[in-house]
Amino acid sequence: MIFPEKRLLARIVLGPVAAMALVGAVVSCSSDDSSSAGAVAVGSCVEVSDNAADAMKATVGDCSSAKSSYRIVEVGADCAAENAVFNGTVGDAKNSLCLAPNFAEGSCYADAGKRPAEAVACTAPEASFKVVKRIDGEMDELLCGADATQFRTVADPATTFCMAKP
Repeated sequence: MIFPEKRLLARIVLGPVAAMALVGAVVSCSSDDSSSAGAVAVGSCVEVSDNAADAMKATVGDCSSAKSSYRIVEVGADCAAENAVFNGTVGDAKNSLCLAPNFAEGSCYADAGKRPAEAVACTAPEASFKVVKRIDGEMDELLCGADATQFRTVADPATTFCMAKP
């Protein structure tokens, strides 16, 4: 036998509870927090597509990609002398970032002073250095071979870049 008043009571109690659970799930899935993909955060890597002083542009990328040539070390702060200064847009948002190199072995770059170096073809006239060796997990310029004429070390994560003329 079915009791109509129990069915009505279940609808009155369970209906709003189910609705709140659904709203919570939607809000949770659509929230934009700093851990979401594409977020600008310390440790994330960026692909700088334009390093012009007045129009810098970048996108957040995979740190293992050869295109993501910089790692974010600080957001919105004064940069240490060894870091590149990025003031521009990442995606659609304006950002001020301090960047450490995440250069790819075998790639060439055009030095831009305090701005991020631009990845260029090794045959390009503006190419100023080539990464001849990248050593992950070590900060030791003595690991660079005789073909390297300069080096750069990064503390976090520990990396040594051995460089030469292209």
